[in-house]
Amino acid sequence: MIYNDMILALVFLLPAMLSISYFSHSFRSINISGSLITVALTVFVFAARIHASGLFFVDYINRPLILAAASVFFMSSVFGVGYHHRLGESKNMRLHYSMMDLFASAIIFSLEINNLGLLWIGIELTTASSSLLLVIERGRLQIEAAWRYTIIVSAGLSIALVSVIILYYSYGTLTISTMIANARVTELGEIAAAAAIVGFGTKVGISPFGTWLPDAHSEAPSEISAMFSGILLPVALYALYRIYEITGGGSVFDLYMIFGLLTVLVAALLLPSQRDYKRMFAYSSMENMGIAFLGLVTGGIAVYGAILLLFSHAFGKAGAFYSSGNVLEVYGTKEINRISDLKGSMPATAASLTLSGLCVTGTPPFGTFVGEFLIILGMVSYGLYLEVAILIIAVVLSFASVNFFTTSMAFGFKKNEVRGDVSASQKSIALISVVVALLSPMIYFVGLV
Repeated sequence: MIYNDMILALVFLLPAMLSISYFSHSFRSINISGSLITVALTVFVFAARIHASGLFFVDYINRPLILAAASVFFMSSVFGVGYHHRLGESKNMRLHYSMMDLFASAIIFSLEINNLGLLWIGIELTTASSSLLLVIERGRLQIEAAWRYTIIVSAGLSIALVSVIILYYSYGTLTISTMIANARVTELGEIAAAAAIVGFGTKVGISPFGTWLPDAHSEAPSEISAMFSGILLPVALYALYRIYEITGGGSVFDLYMIFGLLTVLVAALLLPSQRDYKRMFAYSSMENMGIAFLGLVTGGIAVYGAILLLFSHAFGKAGAFYSSGNVLEVYGTKEINRISDLKGSMPATAASLTLSGLCVTGTPPFGTFVGEFLIILGMVSYGLYLEVAILIIAVVLSFASVNFFTTSMAFGFKKNEVRGDVSASQKSIALISVVVALLSPMIYFVGLV
């Protein structure tokens, strides 16, 4: 047990220690090497199926998420080297990497810690560190998006704190494993659950609370958008699920099911009208979080589907944003209708963008498809036929919208003037993300058996 705790502590402490690379001219190589070691540690935690319920709480729910968090952190560290090459060794660039390190550390800490109060603090720390990651280039829209993100999310997390306080009053402890073991449905618990859907739901992107998400994703550097969608949103959803495990049932089930369906439906209805490809992928993230939320609330086999969906989505959506960053660097625009013939000008990026679009919309054989199938199967087994019908309609609409836009960008016939191509590392990271997403069902199930 002590050995496990030492490994788990090192997993989140190592990224935090990397932040001192700010004072070194070799900060890039330090970050890439350190993040790769972090991935190796999380692979061990995942493959060895380490279980903990003392200082840390690790089980089949969060083990895949910890692996995904470390992996996306590493890939973003590599991608950022090429993407921000113009910034050289400036203070902005060093600060950017240091904040990325602290951001990753706070995410992994939140996934591991066995205390609801410390989990809340960890998620609050992700806000403090990630808000600075939005403004590396100090653009007006970036600063505006950062302020909106900080204010909205901080307000939401203040409400989440009310939920934590109520649960402490009810159980006399904040130890998550103890609270789950003694879970019961009470009026106070229902109040806590309602506060949590507003509070943590703001961070997840649950509609109508997550209004910050499209703006932040659109203006953030692409490797940060990848970390936002791929690993930040699932961490907040993880916190919400732990509260549901403690309070769920009865009216809480109905409340959470309504908000999950609302999120999926709103995102699906907004996707066809998008003109900015980064905002499009942001709304796609909302839809995926809504689907995963429905699976977690449903329970049973749908929970396994939800975790697989989150795991595969982390890599698929990271690939989508890496590809988007490559397109933005070469074409200089985020407008979908001004991008065409990527297959001719950027063939590797055309492939990664198209495959990423297929992944995040639940196309077989990607893990997102398997996850969504298990979620729908679980919902059907519980007799949620109307909910399943709404979900399927939303999924089909999202699939048509995202893939229409990505294929038009990749295979359209209109020729555009482009500014060269991106680095080999940027193209490789985008493709590797998609390959991992394709292999995600195999990786996920290896960690279970």
